[in-house]
Amino acid sequence: MKNVNLRTRLQCRSLLQRTFRLVGTLIVLLTITTAVKATDIQIKIEKQYLNIPIGNQARLKLFKINIDGKSQREFPAQLAEDSVDYWIFIDVTEFKGKTIVLSCPATEKALSRIYQDDNIHGSENLYSETYRPQFHLTPKRGWSNDINGPIYFNNTYHLFWQAFPFGKSWNTGYMYWGHATSKDMLHWTEHPTALMLDSLGSPWSGTAVIDKNNDSGFGKDAMVLYYTAYDLTSFKQVQCIAYSTDEGKTFKRYDGNPIIDSNWEMKSNDTRDPKVFYFEPGKVWVMVLFERDGMSFYNSKDMKNWKKESHFKGLHECPDFFELPVDGDSGNKKWVLHGGSADYFIGSFDGKTFQAEGPKMRYAEGISNQDMLYAAESFENMPNDRRVQIAWGRANHPNMPFTQMMLFPTDFSLKTTKKGLKLVANPIKEIETLHATSKKWTAVNLSTANEKLSSFKTGLYHIKARFTIAKNDTLRINYGGNEILKFSATDFNEGENTIEILIDRTTSEIFVNGGERYIVENFSKYTGEGLTFKDAQNTVRISQLELHTMKSIWNKSNQ
Repeated sequence: MKNVNLRTRLQCRSLLQRTFRLVGTLIVLLTITTAVKATDIQIKIEKQYLNIPIGNQARLKLFKINIDGKSQREFPAQLAEDSVDYWIFIDVTEFKGKTIVLSCPATEKALSRIYQDDNIHGSENLYSETYRPQFHLTPKRGWSNDINGPIYFNNTYHLFWQAFPFGKSWNTGYMYWGHATSKDMLHWTEHPTALMLDSLGSPWSGTAVIDKNNDSGFGKDAMVLYYTAYDLTSFKQVQCIAYSTDEGKTFKRYDGNPIIDSNWEMKSNDTRDPKVFYFEPGKVWVMVLFERDGMSFYNSKDMKNWKKESHFKGLHECPDFFELPVDGDSGNKKWVLHGGSADYFIGSFDGKTFQAEGPKMRYAEGISNQDMLYAAESFENMPNDRRVQIAWGRANHPNMPFTQMMLFPTDFSLKTTKKGLKLVANPIKEIETLHATSKKWTAVNLSTANEKLSSFKTGLYHIKARFTIAKNDTLRINYGGNEILKFSATDFNEGENTIEILIDRTTSEIFVNGGERYIVENFSKYTGEGLTFKDAQNTVRISQLELHTMKSIWNKSNQ
């Protein structure tokens, strides 16, 4: 029955996605066809940004930017006609010194509030907004979802993601690739979008690799992005390439796009999210591509021409695929294949075919939303074969000019547990550099622990505890009036257990027994109550409790 429910859930997700795409298309078509006449305004671009007022209840309208009669960009936005709820910005640096024609089916009064500036509207409060996460990455404005192409190159971490910078809704026809860089995977600087809409469609999810041997002909050490292009009209999904020869500052589309068009062969438009890496034993590039009902494996020598080798059913979209040592033994490694959710298989791989060696498992879970963690990707090209992943956190932030977030980076490892070999995730060790103040207590019961914690109200915390719990007891953890964990004794090990908790302004992430369980929750309410533990039968004993207040990752240098 569990498998039936899963199939039903995936079928529903696919139906919802097709519905969202259709609705997105109809919105744009209605925007175009119902307008009597688009209003044109001329703007000589002298500043970096156009600031545009947005109304949450305003109708979505299509903007177009033309220069000398040629289309340069188009994007939809809920241009505020009356009250303004928040502001978005458009980077128009490339048009400096030129006169653009901004066209939109709106009143002149509404358009007149658009203005240019070298600062985005609200920059004085950027990253200090009430519900802005303080040690999780969020974009300056708009919607974010799937993690795309995280990669380490020349001492810099690059992170890309699915971005709709024009509003706070998922708009499949106008997704961009957001881009940020970091030196430590904690403090991020957001850059202009890496990929925008082109003639093949919206750039959906994908991956990034470094072409160390110039196999592609784009240049030695070119950063190559593989992504799905989604056509808003036909709904086709094809695979494409963009590349950078300036360390990710700018990207150029490959003239031979698309490199893979398998819609007809698969009898489905669901062909997306390429994951690419170099398979050293076979001296070949491998692409893992979601197609219809599972993951297809392709090979290539030149990164452009691809041959399908096999297909593995049972996972849905956004694949990640990597090899890890078992219990730290470099002489014993296994491959991990996971899809858009936290579902994964452990098995073997010969460069062409993946063979699962056990059942499908999960490495993360939610409370209010089982897939609170989604579309995770791990960094390629990291030193010492380290495997760190970042996931899309499906979190809302009330009345903020952005929505959704990236979860905290976690180290992946394969660990032998009482229930067999499992993929486990734990916060990266760099988290310790964010500790501001620290407290430690030993040998306390829950009542004493709560007394110690009572002076720490809602805030930013990293908490660790070692404890025991008797049979038939239940442990609950509350924060800010929200239940963020409810485990029975059977969810823990016999004897001593560990728990690690990250608390940011809108989310909690909990790691039980070294990452054997990873639980993510988005807060639904915000009270002044801090962290409290509750057990049903007064059997929990804490041998050690640590509380670290956390510093914000945001400062002037990354704005």
